[in-house]
Amino acid sequence: MKAAAITGHGGVDQIQVVSLPDPVPGPGEVLVQVAYAALNRADVLIRQGLTGPGVRRPHRLPHVLGVDGAGTVVAAGADVAGTVALGDRVAIFPAMSCETCSACRRGLTSRCTRYTLIGEEEPGLQQQLFAVPARSVLRLPDPLSLRDAAAVPAAYTTAWTVVVTTAAVRAGERVLVIGGGGGVAVAAMQLAAHCGAQVWATTRSEQKAARLRELPFVDRVFCTPDPGWSAEVLDATDGDGVDVVVDSVGAPTWRDSIRSLGQGGRLVVCGATGGDVPDISIRELYQSNRRVLGAPFGGWNDFRDVFAFLGRSGVSPVIDRVLPLDRVREGHQALEAQEHVGKILLQLDTGDAPA
Repeated sequence: MKAAAITGHGGVDQIQVVSLPDPVPGPGEVLVQVAYAALNRADVLIRQGLTGPGVRRPHRLPHVLGVDGAGTVVAAGADVAGTVALGDRVAIFPAMSCETCSACRRGLTSRCTRYTLIGEEEPGLQQQLFAVPARSVLRLPDPLSLRDAAAVPAAYTTAWTVVVTTAAVRAGERVLVIGGGGGVAVAAMQLAAHCGAQVWATTRSEQKAARLRELPFVDRVFCTPDPGWSAEVLDATDGDGVDVVVDSVGAPTWRDSIRSLGQGGRLVVCGATGGDVPDISIRELYQSNRRVLGAPFGGWNDFRDVFAFLGRSGVSPVIDRVLPLDRVREGHQALEAQEHVGKILLQLDTGDAPA
């Protein structure tokens, strides 16, 4: 089978399309023929060799990338009968955990002390065949295609955790999403709009701002190439500020994000792609009753719930482009240049049956 793997840390030249032996499902596992896998900012950071608190790195090189994927069950190991059937279209839950602690038993997988994601320390989903525990696959709702499903696991589960589980966004609230073109950001805007919120976005690019303004669920876009843009947000709210800010950028945007909040506003943090050591004023938090809430990738409950929502609502994930596996470097370059709005997918299923 073919896979996208990094052979070292650095630029896109470290990504290779390699041939690997077909995996064999063990007891309790199924073999999924992966149709589509999504690219994430995490792929870029892993390839670049990011280090620091909370950063999980591959155990060994070469390392297959990929957090998200969807495909078809083509084989099963022992003790899988009744759990999932051959031919089922499934999405793969990317979180790995102990499965036994109190958090895992409640479906709050990301709170497990042994939590990690497929594609971080262990090989990921950017390969044509993937053996995974049967408990980690979810049958797709009939209306959802494999292509759309592959865009969901990381971005839309995280967005659900941010918007629904953590921020508890309510109808009539103003929600400001920072860095509006990324996969999580676009998903958060879609979900917030379906909660009845007024959705605003920021981006540093006028070209991307024009694309965001075309999205039917975005009410207003602020082009923010320089710090200090919170003044424009406050002007737009007559000084009241917004109710919720969703920020996955981190250090470069936190000060303006906090200043954009009204009294009692919630800053929900789901990433730090721009750096994790912000310069903030503590007084600007407590004197205005503002709150900072952490919301990493959610647990099985959020994963299950967001797929159920997509199945019954007819909402389709926003997909920027679909690339063949041999153009994976192009996808990385687009992520680094922040050219995309929504998800970038790799198509892995060529229609061939596994060997």
